[in-house]
Amino acid sequence: MGKELVKEIIQRYDADSGMLIPMLQDLQAEQGYLPVDQLKRLSKQLDIPLSRIYSVATFYASFRMAPKGQHEVTLCMGTVCYLKGAEKISETICREFKVEPGGTTPDRLFSYQPVNCVGACALAPVMIVDGEYYDGVSPESAMDILNGLLLDSEDAPPFPEKKPAAKATAAAKTTEKPKPKGTVKKSAATPQAQTKTAVKKLVKAKTSTSKATIHKTAAQKPTKAKASASKTVVQKTPVKKATAQRALKKVQPKGSTGKKEGSS
Repeated sequence: MGKELVKEIIQRYDADSGMLIPMLQDLQAEQGYLPVDQLKRLSKQLDIPLSRIYSVATFYASFRMAPKGQHEVTLCMGTVCYLKGAEKISETICREFKVEPGGTTPDRLFSYQPVNCVGACALAPVMIVDGEYYDGVSPESAMDILNGLLLDSEDAPPFPEKKPAAKATAAAKTTEKPKPKGTVKKSAATPQAQTKTAVKKLVKAKTSTSKATIHKTAAQKPTKAKASASKTVVQKTPVKKATAQRALKKVQPKGSTGKKEGSS
């Protein structure tokens, strides 16, 4: 079947080696990934080096060299997550499920992909399973989450269709299962929204502080002015009195006692 499929795809593009990318896209659409044996057939029938096909297949992120799993597991390996133990979590996942980073488990339970950052540093370490965020995960809690996928997959079809958000929410209310500690649902506020809210609160607090300072300054100004005026009045009064006394002394004749002269 694989041999006939490769032959059919090549004939579809008139055996033109310049159409290698569309050929690989069609092959992956049929198989779900790019099997090595079929890439070898493609190389032989197109008469092009296998290394060239590999270089194209590994350059574009849309191509997969391994079959896709039933679930998608993403682990953030950003700076904050890494410092909080993401490396140990990744090593545990790879060891326990026998999967390589970027690969799929042998039973095709899930595809595992470590990434540089998911933009949720406040929740570090973060693991995403089928679009659902799990915050503060540890090697132990990561194993609990992924083993839960194994239990759920026993009665589920290989690739279950996702239900609409409204139906999924209603079902969750009626049959809600206990989840490991650190679960964050999609409906929860994103880290970006939390940061925006915190900034708004900070701006509001600064505005209130500025208004209180203005009112306090305005209330203090009249008091200072009144105190200054009172001090001026108090100081001016003794000065005027001293001036009048000096003027009176100048008017009186020298040696006068202020009494009327009489005969002795």
